[in-house]
Amino acid sequence: MNAYVDREQTEAKHFILRRYLQELAFKVLNTWDVAYVDGFSGPWHSQTDDLSDTSFMIALGVLRDAQQRVFERTGVRRRIRCFLSEKDPRAYRQMALAVSSFHNPAELFEVQTFHGEFVDAVGQIRLFIRTAFPLIFIDPTGWTEYPLKIIAPLFAFQRCEVLVNFMYDHVARFIDHPDPKIGASLDPILGGPAWQARLDPALRKGLAVEKLFRENLKSAGGFEYVVSTKIDKSTADRPHFFIVYGTKNRAGLKAFRQTEYDALRHHAKSRAAAKVRQREAKGGTLEMFAEFEAERKEATIDELVAEQKQLARTSILQLLERRPSIKFIEISDSLMQAYMLREPNVKDICVSLAREGKIANSWGTGGRKPNDDTIITAV
Repeated sequence: MNAYVDREQTEAKHFILRRYLQELAFKVLNTWDVAYVDGFSGPWHSQTDDLSDTSFMIALGVLRDAQQRVFERTGVRRRIRCFLSEKDPRAYRQMALAVSSFHNPAELFEVQTFHGEFVDAVGQIRLFIRTAFPLIFIDPTGWTEYPLKIIAPLFAFQRCEVLVNFMYDHVARFIDHPDPKIGASLDPILGGPAWQARLDPALRKGLAVEKLFRENLKSAGGFEYVVSTKIDKSTADRPHFFIVYGTKNRAGLKAFRQTEYDALRHHAKSRAAAKVRQREAKGGTLEMFAEFEAERKEATIDELVAEQKQLARTSILQLLERRPSIKFIEISDSLMQAYMLREPNVKDICVSLAREGKIANSWGTGGRKPNDDTIITAV
């Protein structure tokens, strides 16, 4: 049984969480212990008896597997500590029972559960993290339960990463609500009162709010990079939520952009299948071209990347108008933050611009491409 039928958005979120943890855990566990924090564990709307389609079960499974693999390869077993918070009594009982089998201090895998408000656990979580590398997952049902000033101490470690589910669809419905209390409820995640005056006028209001949230998360957490991935509704072509990612390490940004690309290709296929089911339910006929539809939808992700590359080309040339020579790493960082691009995309753009004579080829021929220290120079 597909546990994500009519839950394609959740499938995309879990795809990102799984791939992100798989990619990061193997790297981090080579050097540091890991502390994983889930601020709003649930479960909610699980379709499996063993809760395997929940974020906390996915995370614990990935982390335990990574710990064992690193141990088999290096002979060193790094400590993994997981802190799971949930305020709903029924959901907490389900979660606590489901994760109890993972708690194994003898194998340096510890799971601690907390019944209560996430914000009330901030001090306890800081002590729990100790000297480990914190990976923090914030997946609320709204926007009022994680005021950035209150949870900011969780991000104050030298090394820290965070994934936040920004509930765009919920927030967008209330941006212009006439009740001033509704507007004020967004103050804690948007930098305080009068946030409306700080919105980017060049963007639609909903997207401007999401951008302002990213800016405030970056400031509150002292993150070097904060980017986001738009996840559309199953059968409607509009955003349901954004997965916002903050990191203090460039390697994390590079890895996340690859995870994002893989997730969006997968999500496109899932959405195509959901739309086929919807048409079949309405029309009562089988969809003959379902496979073609899925492939076409997947192709649109690459078309989106192509559009982003075109915009990035212009940005590179504009950067070089202001500074005739720039290291590739600076250009890459700038473009990966501004656009949905992976580092290989940025290298390909530079190669293309050099072929067109718009920038100098300073990295050589024979299939070579720029590296971090390559100086990109305007012609």
